[in-house]
Amino acid sequence: MTEERKTRVRRGKSRPVAGRSDILDAARTIGVRDGWGAVTIRAVANKLGYSSPLLYEHFRDKEHLLTDIALDGLAQLHAFLAADLPEENKAAAAVMMERYWAFMIENTQLYRLMNGMDGAPINHEEIAQAAQPFCMFLAGVVQPLLGKDATEAEATLLTYELWALLHGMAALYLDRSISFDVERVVGAGLRLIAGAR
Repeated sequence: MTEERKTRVRRGKSRPVAGRSDILDAARTIGVRDGWGAVTIRAVANKLGYSSPLLYEHFRDKEHLLTDIALDGLAQLHAFLAADLPEENKAAAAVMMERYWAFMIENTQLYRLMNGMDGAPINHEEIAQAAQPFCMFLAGVVQPLLGKDATEAEATLLTYELWALLHGMAALYLDRSISFDVERVVGAGLRLIAGAR
């Protein structure tokens, strides 16, 4: 759905008004470049050349703005992991883990925001609720690897453990504690799945 572009008259001239997607793009640019602490309603308004009240028409506050960016990041991650996975179950799981790592590397600041790693104010309950379809997707990938008698509950538990493993390794990598690479990440994930059988 395309956003309807409004116009406003300022000093006798009509100009397009920044819409929700423009605001999110500007905030994302500031956050990636300067850190999420630098994202304020005023900073985003300044970047767009507008006054702060315009942004309040779309976002209650900084938390609302950053939460929407995090939600968009979660949707991007889900789409990236799900696209054209191999049909063979183990290969699909391996590709999914490789893509998770690639997303984290290519979108480091966004990944940190999505996971609340820098203390930026986001609505964690809203993120957790939006993550449920993502978790169901992950469970659908791992359940066949548990065997034909595996229950949905067992797949869900393994999904949370796998996600914890992937995120834990990502957090250690990002904090420069351990220099994991994608082969070690995938190997650890596959060992976790194999051990759950």
